[in-house]
Amino acid sequence: MSVEQIAGDFITKMNDVNAAESYLTADAVAAGGVLPQPIPAKEAISLMSALNAAFPDLKFDIQNVTVNGNQATVKAVWTGTNNGDLNMPGMPSVPATGKNVSVKDTYIVTVEGDKVSRIEVTSPPDGGIPAALGQIGAKVPGM
Repeated sequence: MSVEQIAGDFITKMNDVNAAESYLTADAVAAGGVLPQPIPAKEAISLMSALNAAFPDLKFDIQNVTVNGNQATVKAVWTGTNNGDLNMPGMPSVPATGKNVSVKDTYIVTVEGDKVSRIEVTSPPDGGIPAALGQIGAKVPGM
C-alpha cells in the first residue's frame, strides 16, 4: 500500500480503535491537538475510545491528502452525534447532549513500511476537540 492509502485508511478507521491500533508501529507517537506533549500513540487510543463512546456514530471523512516522502497530510472532517457521555482523560465528564458535531482537523501521518509511526494533529482555530465541545455546548475550563 502507498503512504496515501495507509494514512487515509488509518484516519478513516479511527472510529474503531482496535482497527486503528493495528496500523501503529510498536513505538508510534501521537502529538498535537489537545496533547500538551507527545505521548505513545497506544496511550492516545484512550482519547479515541472516549470520543467513540461519546459519539457512537463517529465517522472520519477525508477531504484531501498530500504526500511528501513517507509523510501524508490528511485533512478530514469528523462527524457524530453526542449520544454518550464524554469522559476524556484529564477533563471533567461531559453528559450526552444528543447534539451533532462536524469538526475539521488536519493529521500529519508518518509511515514506516506499512505502519504509522507518528500522528500529529494540527487543528485549525475552529477545529479539534475544543470545537466539538463548543458544538455540544460544553463549558470546560481552560478550553
